[in-house]
Amino acid sequence: MPPDQDPSRRIGLGIVLFAVFVVGMLNLASLGGPRLGVLNGQLVDPDGYLRLIRVMELHEGLGWYHVVTGRLAAPEGLFVHWTRPLDLLILLPARAIAALTSLSMQQALTLAGILVSPVLHVLAAVAAAAAAARLWGGLAPWYAVLMAVATPAATGYSTLGRADHHTLILLALMLGLGGALRALSPPLPPRAAILAGACFGAGIWTSPEALIVAMPVLAATGLAAMLAADGRVLAAQGLRMALGMAGLVLLAILVERSPAGWLETGYDKVSLHHLVLALLVAAVFAAARLVGDRAAPRRVGASGAAAVLALGVLLVLFPDALTASLSEGDSVANTLFHTTVEEMQPLPPFGPGSWKLLPMNVGGPVVAGLIALALAARGWRRDGRWPAGLALGLALVAALVAALAARRFALDLAAPAAIAAAGLPGLIIHGTRPAAAAARAGLAALALFGALGLPFVGLVGETPPASTALADAAAEAGCDPTAMARWLAVARPGISPATPDPVLMAADIYLGPELAWRTPYRAVAGPYHRGGPAIGDTLTVLEARDDATARAVLARRQVALLLFCRAAPEVQVPPGSLAQALEADRPPSWLAPVPLPPALAGYRLYAVAPEGTHR
Repeated sequence: MPPDQDPSRRIGLGIVLFAVFVVGMLNLASLGGPRLGVLNGQLVDPDGYLRLIRVMELHEGLGWYHVVTGRLAAPEGLFVHWTRPLDLLILLPARAIAALTSLSMQQALTLAGILVSPVLHVLAAVAAAAAAARLWGGLAPWYAVLMAVATPAATGYSTLGRADHHTLILLALMLGLGGALRALSPPLPPRAAILAGACFGAGIWTSPEALIVAMPVLAATGLAAMLAADGRVLAAQGLRMALGMAGLVLLAILVERSPAGWLETGYDKVSLHHLVLALLVAAVFAAARLVGDRAAPRRVGASGAAAVLALGVLLVLFPDALTASLSEGDSVANTLFHTTVEEMQPLPPFGPGSWKLLPMNVGGPVVAGLIALALAARGWRRDGRWPAGLALGLALVAALVAALAARRFALDLAAPAAIAAAGLPGLIIHGTRPAAAAARAGLAALALFGALGLPFVGLVGETPPASTALADAAAEAGCDPTAMARWLAVARPGISPATPDPVLMAADIYLGPELAWRTPYRAVAGPYHRGGPAIGDTLTVLEARDDATARAVLARRQVALLLFCRAAPEVQVPPGSLAQALEADRPPSWLAPVPLPPALAGYRLYAVAPEGTHR
């Protein structure tokens, strides 16, 4: 029976229900502590609020190609580099919810934003199960569902309240890997290669971050074409994958950008650069296909020369291609902000911190996956599936390196890790060592639960991250950001028919998006790499040692209100600075305190007097 028709390699309703159960239980378990806020309409991070602002603007008719929101980086606005697929996955359900219930559109969008990532996580787990079924068979799909939620980063980015595109990237990578594994296994179906490339292209459409997995798969396909007895068929599969990816990227450019922007280059958003990259990869595979039946030295030389030439052309046309989205951030964002973001910091041993950060971020599936690939390699060499194993292995190693370089990329690591790790219990059970079946079953159970439980080892005796501790201290001291935003939405200080949406500068740049979503106020800073000037201006005001410097920036930003948490300042407080004066409750004469309720006692809100006036 062909592999595609083997019942053991198919998934059914049971797997889907199992994925719903596992993801659902995981989200219920995560609702303790601060995450209880999602039950009251609170999102997990600032990106979710900015996403909802963007979706609301689309709903209100600001236009499909509208990419600058005036709600942040006031008064000029913030360029938002995100793409539209997730916007539609939030907007369309929200419109249905609003039509069928008494909820306002803002409430419906909030509900859709809270639910979208867990739903996508279920789909990603099912996609992992489908890929594992094709590669491993047996009970691997059930194990894959568990492994798909066992990587802490992937699970953290996929919980309730994450109105962000991370889980959509994960889903695209799971689908792309599943298609690639099928395309690189006998009988090497051409359609699977095209679909795999299209799924990777969809991932790039969501975020160019998907290249972390897509490019190693393509590289492994090229390597396999050079190593095979006759590399023409594998080179053809690589060509189909690259063209499938190019086709989706082209579609994304046509959909995401106005005709005037089709030839623009952007490294943090799908653009001409990514289309040219896919076409250059296709050209390399076309060259490899021409020499695929030649002697190994000539084949390797010709294919390698084509790859080097393609890389040279890419770098000539797009000099910042290797720095990717970092090249889109200005110097202020890269130096003052980027280095403080925990998710962008390297993991030990390449970065500071305890070794416990490693299992807490990458999890156990990566270890189980590497072991599984090593155990399966000999059998795959015999049955012809070694190109698929090579692709999965190279994607796993490349994503692991990326995760070590920056913690957030552990999300991408979750895709190859889950699919690879799903095969380990079956390999142990059906192996020959230990000799006793009961011993093998026990060892398989140990491998499974070890992979699931490894992240908890890192939690033993670990203190909360500095950002979490600061947020907890601020909330306990009366600096709850959501409570502040909700009070502002009701009290509306400084709002009048003449000034319906005044600018508010918050010392906490992470509060900006929530303020912009919940209140009529426009905010200044937000935690975004294209918002460096707004971040820099906020710091300039707070660190200013003379009134003239602070007031000049506030006037240029048209700031009417200044918000500061005196109980637990979100910024460093240099001696003699405005921040130190505010912390000591000694504001200058041009800042008029706005009365706040006792629940917000840690905050200080000031009305900014125009330049040349004093209170």
